Amino acid sequence: MECIADNICSPLGWTTNENFARVMHGESKLTRHDGKWNLPRPFVASLFPDGAIAERFSTISTDAGRYTRFEQLAILSISYALAQTHIDAADKRVLFVLSTTKGNVELLDDKNQPSISRERIRLGKSAAVIARFFGNPNQPVVVSNACISGVCAQATAHRLMQSGRYTHAVVCGCDVQSKFIVSGFQSFKALSSEPCRPFDAHRTGLNLGEAAATMILRADESAADGWTSGHIAIRNDANHISGPSRTGEGSFRALRRVLPDDTARLAFVNLHGTATPYNDEMESFAIARAGLLHTPVNALKGYYGHTMGAAGVLETILSMRAVEAGTIIPTRGFGTLGVSNKLNIISRPTSTHEREFIKLLSGFGGCNAAVRWVKGSDEASSAPIIPKDDIIRRVHLCSESVELNGRPVITSAKGSALLAELYKQVAVNYPKFYKMDALSRLGFIASELLLSDIDRATLDDCAVMLVGRTGCLLTDQKYQATIQHTEQFYPSPATFVYTLSNIVTGEIAIRNKMHGETSFFILENKEPTLVDELIRSAFADSETRMVLGGWIEYESSDRFEATLGLYKRHI
Repeated sequence: MECIADNICSPLGWTTNENFARVMHGESKLTRHDGKWNLPRPFVASLFPDGAIAERFSTISTDAGRYTRFEQLAILSISYALAQTHIDAADKRVLFVLSTTKGNVELLDDKNQPSISRERIRLGKSAAVIARFFGNPNQPVVVSNACISGVCAQATAHRLMQSGRYTHAVVCGCDVQSKFIVSGFQSFKALSSEPCRPFDAHRTGLNLGEAAATMILRADESAADGWTSGHIAIRNDANHISGPSRTGEGSFRALRRVLPDDTARLAFVNLHGTATPYNDEMESFAIARAGLLHTPVNALKGYYGHTMGAAGVLETILSMRAVEAGTIIPTRGFGTLGVSNKLNIISRPTSTHEREFIKLLSGFGGCNAAVRWVKGSDEASSAPIIPKDDIIRRVHLCSESVELNGRPVITSAKGSALLAELYKQVAVNYPKFYKMDALSRLGFIASELLLSDIDRATLDDCAVMLVGRTGCLLTDQKYQATIQHTEQFYPSPATFVYTLSNIVTGEIAIRNKMHGETSFFILENKEPTLVDELIRSAFADSETRMVLGGWIEYESSDRFEATLGLYKRHI
């Protein structure tokens, strides 16, 4: 695939050029906020000034009141990127892929934007609103895969374009901040009270940020000096849902998969670099294990904070600009090395003549992603080929009944009690089950049934690809109740971690020591062909031998469904 246009909208500017220029001047909008959203503790973040997004949106539309802040920001970025092309966004051959972690989550508070329909809390519904602004007739795909969503969205677009139905993909990463998100990270004690310092010995945690970033991708590669990529990998630590592997296992596996034959060709590796003690340390081990200790590395969170669903797209675009300018962006905030491995961290503007880079990300749920982009390569990027496969096992689990390979499983309970009964039937002692949210319990039990006669030792490279409509919305509502009222403010990290839809894929991976791809997609409508394509797209990675995938939905204790299959690649 080729990137033919891009945009970044952030507090630093409304265009990619503005953002790159200000980053190269060392600028940042990271600011300490005291009392914002009535939060009891201050935090540092890069936020748009009040009203700035709406004011800018009014330059392209008179209907600002019809859209949320999140939707306005995404539409702005997409509009600016599309304006650089001759693409008709209303063409059915154009696919929209939205990368976000929390979208319109602030609508859970009835006081926020009361004129907006609450159904737009659903990520798929909000994505549809964004796509319809441009007249696009296709169902948009939402990638909600924690902090790696932006790179996963690039992979998703690449794979789906290979079907031949789409000639272009609009990939937009976007998140805005809110009381919901900030309080959650504060409950983890993950936020720093000062501008973040990636990989520094004195780092004290991460900052958050708001941004939208868009890449327009073309299926074919026609420009001799264009940006191309077919090198993308997603892997899981299979370690812990909220803590990275101490050995960098998942990150190393993803990184290894996208390395060029000659690593000297790399201008740099752009790291996740959240400035948290464990993530930075984990990345240092991944870099060391990949033999890249001499390769320049950098991190961009010191300019923007962690922009969540936007990070993978924004940081990819800035890395492209840096290579085009023959430079490596310094790691703002870094001074003294504070990780175990002696990384070659760039802390001042440094020239480079190389024409390719790697973007590395990691996130909750044990997920990790890497993508390598090349400028003007003679090397044809590898088009993902989806091989033939067989569905060797199936399970259908809903609130009323259970079927395994088309045969009923005898149970006496219904609703949520059914999951507890099945747990006693199929699971070896695994007390963590009772700590999971409802969506993860459903996925866990369905996967236990599906894998009941499978040698788990064969599942190391198995992927977990799940698709749903509401994702973790039920848990979102549960967490919102803990922060809704000042007098009853008790945000729980144990609840907050499950407000990411992909955590269910992480729980399955951890249980079964699966180190393959784990991804979660949201569709507003259960479109069987698209669901099937998303599941089977994991086979585009030639290391994937099996895929555990399907549709999963938990709306309430008496309304849930998991329809999963175990897919095996034809050898």
